[in-house]
Parts: sequence; C-alpha cells; structure tokens
Amino acid sequence: MTARRRDTVGSSLDAEARRRRVRELLQVDGFVTLSEAADALGVSEMTIRRDLQQLELAGVLRRVRGGAIAVGPQLFQRRQAVAAVAKSVIAHKLLETLPVKGAVVLDASSTMHRFAADLEDTNLTVVTTGIETFSLLSGRGIHAVLTGGELERSTGALVGSAAHRTINDYVFECSYLSSTALSLELGAMESTAHGAEVKRIMKAAARRTILAVDSTKLAMVASARVFDVDEADVLVTELDPSDPELDGYRSRVELL
Repeated sequence: MTARRRDTVGSSLDAEARRRRVRELLQVDGFVTLSEAADALGVSEMTIRRDLQQLELAGVLRRVRGGAIAVGPQLFQRRQAVAAVAKSVIAHKLLETLPVKGAVVLDASSTMHRFAADLEDTNLTVVTTGIETFSLLSGRGIHAVLTGGELERSTGALVGSAAHRTINDYVFECSYLSSTALSLELGAMESTAHGAEVKRIMKAAARRTILAVDSTKLAMVASARVFDVDEADVLVTELDPSDPELDGYRSRVELL
C-alpha cells in the first residue's frame, strides 16, 4: 500500500525529470541511497531501482548495495560543504594527535583536506593521495608528497600500484583516514574496492591509525570494507566522547 501511494505521489514527475533529480541528489556528496531517493521523489524504492539501472547504462553512476555512487569527478567544493561544521571540529581535534617528527599520511577525503588547512609550520613529511590536499599543503610551505597513481574519478583519490609503492616506501608515525561509512558490525567502509585497498595499505604502513568521521557516517553502509573498528587506534568525531551515540564504540577503540 505504501509503495503504491508513493508512486501515485511521484507520478507528477516523468521518468526523465525523476532521473534528473536523482542525478542532482548524487551531486551532493557522490552517492545516494535507495531510501533517501525514494523519500525525496515520493516514489517506491523499486521505481528508484529501475531509474538507477537506466542511469548506470547511461554511464552516469555505478550501482552499489543499497544505492549508487556517481561516476565522474566530484566537485571538491561540494564534498567540503557536507557536514562542514563537524569537519572543522574534527580537524581541531586531529591537531592534538600530530607527532612531533617523522612522516604522516593523509587520505584524499574532504575531512583530511579540512585538517590539512589547519596545519602550520611543521617538520613533518605529509604524504597524501589527494591532489587538492597536496596543493593546499605545498602552497603553505609544508613538505608534502603526492603518491601518484591512477585517479579514481568517483572519489578524487589516487589509487593503484603506483600509489601503493609510494606509501610502502615510508614508515609513518600516523595514518589519518576517513571513510564513507562506519558501523560496529562492518567497520570502516568505502564506496569503491580500490579506495578501500589503498586505505588498508596506509594503515599497514603506519604505527598508529587515526580514523576520523562525522557522526552522519555512523548510520551509513558502503560497498567495500576497509577494516574493523578495533583495528583503528583512535576514532575522532565531532561528538563529545561521552555522547551516547558512541556507546557501542567506546569499548573497542579510543575516542577523541
């Protein structure tokens, strides 16, 4: 009954207009779930599933479990705009975890780009898979290294064997990683297998792993697993560590 009612409400949008709206939802942060698209358009998840199939055939997106991710370069400004206040709080907390010397590695996420914006004069070598983060750090006179590799157009990250080789040349004091989603059962997750792989390599090359996610990621699921919650050394969110939303994580990882 609910699905029929949704389809009736959504019937004012023809298929072309509906799929254009799905593409607009994708542009917000590069992915969309079946449920949020169905709610936004007032149609059933089955209707959205059919739309995603057609958009995938058109090369606009790639379907993943529970939704789809965008294909093509994401506008970095849009990624930065998502949960901007939370990312600012997270960046401030991350400064407390910086080692005094040595090398650290940052992923290509907008969370780590925001963190990089707060870095000042430092003797650290900062390696990153993010072109925007590398440009930001280099412009501030920080010794930054871009890994090289293949550009993953859906995420803006450098991935592949060349990126892996650069990362494996170092012993990092800390790896600073974000993730598309995080859950107690499935751990940190990414939208692509290549993205998950490069983050596992970052983790393996570091003495400590700092995982930073805003709290909206705690209720999400993505298609590729990175590592379990308790494989991170510290979990950083914008929430106070005593927040009840973090209760399940408290016994498994240090909270900041």
